[in-house]
Amino acid sequence: MTTLNTATDIPSQIDTVEKLAAWCAGILFATNPTLTVIEGVGYTERAAQVGDFWVAADSKTRKIVRLSLEVSADHLSGTGKPWTFVQPLSNTPIPASFKAN
Repeated sequence: MTTLNTATDIPSQIDTVEKLAAWCAGILFATNPTLTVIEGVGYTERAAQVGDFWVAADSKTRKIVRLSLEVSADHLSGTGKPWTFVQPLSNTPIPASFKAN
């Protein structure tokens, strides 16, 4: 898994859940750009995708994030929070550029 030290790795400018979600998606995409997963019979997709898209209808840029994360079978009988059962995509360290403001 990509380890995370919440005291030193998350830039101080990340002060909302939305910014944290975009930051996490960016790291997962940057460290696993070609990793694909099986999502159905005969259907594979990239495990992490993120991109900025211009939406002409409201003249705004939107960051669209897509993650496909494996969940341990233990989630069926475990008592932990839902996110505790998510399995790692890789063991790639967080790139230094993501740790700086």
